[in-house]
Amino acid sequence: MKKITLLFMMMLASTLVFAQTLPLDFEVPEDDAFEPFNGAAAAVVVDPTDAANSVLELIGNGAPFDGATVTMATYIDLSDDANNTITFEFWAPDATTRTHLLKLEGATNGPGATELTFDSTMMGWQTISVDFTIPSLADDYPLMSIFPDFNNGEVGTYYIDDIDGPNGAIVPVDPIPATAAPVPTAPDDETYSIYNDTNGYTTIFPVAYSFGSLSGEPDLDPSAAENKALKFNFGVAGWGQGEGGPDDVTAYDFVSFDYWAGAGVVGFDFVMISNDGGVTEHKYQISIQEPVVNESWVRVEIPMSYFTGLGFADSALFQWKFSPLNDSVDNDGIVYVDNILLTENTTLSTNQFSQADFTVYPNPTQDVWNIKTTVNISSVKVYNLLGNLVLNQKVDANEAIISSEGLATGVYFVKIENEANYFKTVKVIKN
Repeated sequence: MKKITLLFMMMLASTLVFAQTLPLDFEVPEDDAFEPFNGAAAAVVVDPTDAANSVLELIGNGAPFDGATVTMATYIDLSDDANNTITFEFWAPDATTRTHLLKLEGATNGPGATELTFDSTMMGWQTISVDFTIPSLADDYPLMSIFPDFNNGEVGTYYIDDIDGPNGAIVPVDPIPATAAPVPTAPDDETYSIYNDTNGYTTIFPVAYSFGSLSGEPDLDPSAAENKALKFNFGVAGWGQGEGGPDDVTAYDFVSFDYWAGAGVVGFDFVMISNDGGVTEHKYQISIQEPVVNESWVRVEIPMSYFTGLGFADSALFQWKFSPLNDSVDNDGIVYVDNILLTENTTLSTNQFSQADFTVYPNPTQDVWNIKTTVNISSVKVYNLLGNLVLNQKVDANEAIISSEGLATGVYFVKIENEANYFKTVKVIKN
């Protein structure tokens, strides 16, 4: 077999059902752990040239950054220039020269990512030898990704076997939610889905590309059903998606998502990006606009007016992303995100709170708002149009009186919550 030498630099997203240690020969169930992304497909199958051998089948879909990624049980150690070679067997369907990409990422003891393109030039199996001649690479790369048709627009089927290289220390186990995020109840005709895999919404964000570093898209539903979430490692980077041309979302009044933050996470940023004669970013900060909640699924709902008040052009949605708090990887931690939606009305999970009757009067008011419901309330929070919390009142009853004294004239949003972290948001006016 012809040997191709390449260099390595580093990579994008990952996570799997099992975590791995080199070598990977795909002969044991634990090796069936590559997670596809951006429309690719990955699975362990029988070697097309040897029925007694198992290999990884990787099928691209023509997207510039489609592929599959694996989370290692032991870090890949590229810190020793005398021992920094990764090898594997690569099968191509014909002799056409095609470019592929191998990427590592997630390191903290050196460059966070390293990647290298390599070419397949013959039909059948060939040995790829990846020699890391780049000095001062890290010893703790937990993620390895393969992009089968890197930036060439082709849809190809390839096979990979016997991936080997230098192992390092054991990778600490990331926190995992015990349950998946609640399934949204927002009606299809009132919803614009940015990320959701359970409801089959008709109107969706037209993803053209992704950017940054995603740590995977695990299925968190322990049953046979599937309910995935985006996994972020904010000690590495943030991640987001963009579309080819701006999209008009002026019909939607709320932006919402569910998140689960591991212990120690101090917060993170959610950013809406518009392109209306210029690209501008507008962030909502968990820990600033509202406190972070750790190790529990929390639904965040933000009035669209919060973003438009910051200058977001809702007629020209261009990109979105989640980032470490204040864009600093010092604010690290693992966070899972699901159900990123734009809705015409408030979003609520199916429970008695979502079915309750709510009355807020007088509205507008000059002094107080009276809130009455048919279920128990735990707290009432009032936010201004910039999303700043201006009043937080504890309640343990099905009605409350909220004073507007000290508030400037204008529009506010009242967030009515119960003990299970379900809530309803109501627009109110202070005269």
